[in-house]
Amino acid sequence: MHQARDFRDALGRFPTGVALVTTMEDGRARAMTVNSFASVSLDPPLVLWSLARDSFRYSLFRDAERFAINVLAADQIFLSGECARQDDLEASGAAWDLGAGGAPLVQDTVARFECIREAIYPGGDHDIIVGRVTGFDAPRDAPALVFYKSGYSQPQED
Repeated sequence: MHQARDFRDALGRFPTGVALVTTMEDGRARAMTVNSFASVSLDPPLVLWSLARDSFRYSLFRDAERFAINVLAADQIFLSGECARQDDLEASGAAWDLGAGGAPLVQDTVARFECIREAIYPGGDHDIIVGRVTGFDAPRDAPALVFYKSGYSQPQED
């Protein structure tokens, strides 16, 4: 039987993008760094992300009815680290605007998806959050931030 670290290392060989999930709580913008973002359906437009049950932000993000997924650009690596450490979006140094759906939209990202929570499914030590996309945009055409083998990697240009 393989150990948990070996399993995690094997999973790390699949490159993923890095995003911030954002929501509002009592008038304050909150954020969480994730690399578990994926599309589910085009019609209706659905996306998913995974939330660790042992996260100190678990209740905040599990209970958020509205949230946004902000796909980070390669030059926004500092935001990834800051929002992994703490959830105060403003304290992280991020510039953001309030989206039409009520969730913070981080400026200068490569894509943003405003969502309403559609469903939550148990998934081992995580919950899988499915969001119905109510709005989206691609503010900047730039390389996305990529996570590979437990570290950041530069995407290959065309």
